[in-house]
Amino acid sequence: MSTPTGRARELGANLRFFRERSEWSEKKAAAYLEISQGQLCRIEQGIRTVSETNVARALTLYGVRGDELTETLALATEVNDRYRIRPHHDKLPDELRTLIHHETTASYIDSYQLSLIPGLLQTEGYARELLTWGGQFEADGVELRVRARMERQLLLRERRRPSFRFFIHESALTPAIISPEIMHDQWMALMFASSLPNCEPRIVPAEVPNGVFGGPFLFLRYAGYHPTVCVENCTTSAFLEDPADLLHYTAIVNKLASLALSAEESHRRFVRLAT
Repeated sequence: MSTPTGRARELGANLRFFRERSEWSEKKAAAYLEISQGQLCRIEQGIRTVSETNVARALTLYGVRGDELTETLALATEVNDRYRIRPHHDKLPDELRTLIHHETTASYIDSYQLSLIPGLLQTEGYARELLTWGGQFEADGVELRVRARMERQLLLRERRRPSFRFFIHESALTPAIISPEIMHDQWMALMFASSLPNCEPRIVPAEVPNGVFGGPFLFLRYAGYHPTVCVENCTTSAFLEDPADLLHYTAIVNKLASLALSAEESHRRFVRLAT
């Protein structure tokens, strides 16, 4: 059996969520779909393929309609792809739900940021000022993204959280667009984050050219599955699973690990900034 893609796992998680929301048991749903209960369980785990017809039947059974129906049917056509692009919109973007799924199921996450603090480490004030300064969203869109970013950060304190390693370029620590008061709070947050178990914010020194490794990315690894890389730009997020892409980003992560300050050195730097 081939290793399931991230899309297959996401599709399975969505189908399980819709089934449980509609209060259908595994046994009854499997009987309706004319498959065994074990087969349904494996579909919901993303380790067994499911036909688009059965996805449509399941969604009808669970009463799924509107955007949820459209998006899940689109996902069902992509489950074997190793490359996926999700567009950004002014509402909470679809790709954020995909990213949250990957973050919450990963065992190890490496993050690389060029000129910004990673979203999982941003304070509420920093996130709001950053999004407002960018001018891409109306006030409601800014607040929606700030709330979503703060909710994502709960993952850092979950009992079964992934191990995190954040590579933060030194230029991100002294941005001109963030007010001194908010930036001081952000330094404090980095100091505390660097004290959390399984959390390593590491500073990439200023002498490393900003952008030499391309744009920001997340490298997510899972127990029993192939990794996924999330690469984001202004309008789209790409989720990569092709072996050649993974090899390329593995080399980048290894290089960053060799160039960045150690976790202990980075922690001391955050303490100096914050005190």
